[in-house]
Amino acid sequence: MLSISTVSSKGQVVIPKSIREKMGLIEGDRILVYATGDIIVLRRIRKEENVLSTVSASVREKIMDRGVRVKDVEEAIASVRKAKAESSP
Repeated sequence: MLSISTVSSKGQVVIPKSIREKMGLIEGDRILVYATGDIIVLRRIRKEENVLSTVSASVREKIMDRGVRVKDVEEAIASVRKAKAESSP
């Protein structure tokens, strides 16, 4: 389903009624908004969902796709802590 909306002077965008109805969106629903390249994504967050877990799931997926291991993260943290300790008076 495609529709065109216009951005208002306050940066607001109207989600067309047909899409709101199809998605079951009602007043007060929370929407996660993020950009990827030149695409803006709107994703409904259900009342039982935790925003942090919704966002972190995407981050976890990207980390796994890039082959980052727990050991890599631990080494990076240790390196930053060491550099910070060495630069402190």
